[in-house]
Amino acid sequence: MVACAPSQQTPAAAPAPAASSSPAGFLEGKPGRVRSHGLDFPLEFSLPGKVSWQISEGPSWLVAEQRSSSSQLAVRTWRADRLVRRAECEAQARLARPTIPNVRDEAVIDRKPLSAPSDFDNELLVGVEPSALGLNGYVLVFGASSGRCYAAVFTTIVSGKDAEPELAARLGLVVDRILSKVRVLSVDERAPRRHLVVTPGAAQK
Repeated sequence: MVACAPSQQTPAAAPAPAASSSPAGFLEGKPGRVRSHGLDFPLEFSLPGKVSWQISEGPSWLVAEQRSSSSQLAVRTWRADRLVRRAECEAQARLARPTIPNVRDEAVIDRKPLSAPSDFDNELLVGVEPSALGLNGYVLVFGASSGRCYAAVFTTIVSGKDAEPELAARLGLVVDRILSKVRVLSVDERAPRRHLVVTPGAAQK
């Protein structure tokens, strides 16, 4: 879990509120499965409260946006050199999506390996930045595997007197309920299975 520090001080990691303590009920509700169709390596994840998110998939990124909470999650997989490194995957992701937050050391409140999706060398980074609108929070995951890259970018904005605990809850929920459970589909899962039905007269034609 993650938490955010007062905006006047250097952010520091601290225990985050429990997932159920999010004042606005963020990521509450019936979960729904989100599965990509256009990414180089299809992936899927469970999205609590899926009906409140607008999901779109372009040529490079799958994006889930919840306007009521000023939150957005963008994920991507793509082909890369066989010996690609995580830093190279991050650089390629930033070229393809310039809106990915730039990381300042003083804004980082958590940085650690992440096991999802499996078979990738992933690093998760959580940051908090003050802004004119309140507090900006983000979770970035960049991963590399043999010939493959993965990126996940979550951003959210919270304002008001309870901005810090609300932001901490959102960031923790996204890490625990979504990003820690992302799966890249196996080859068998990618292609729909079709059953061949032969009618009695078809074999004689």
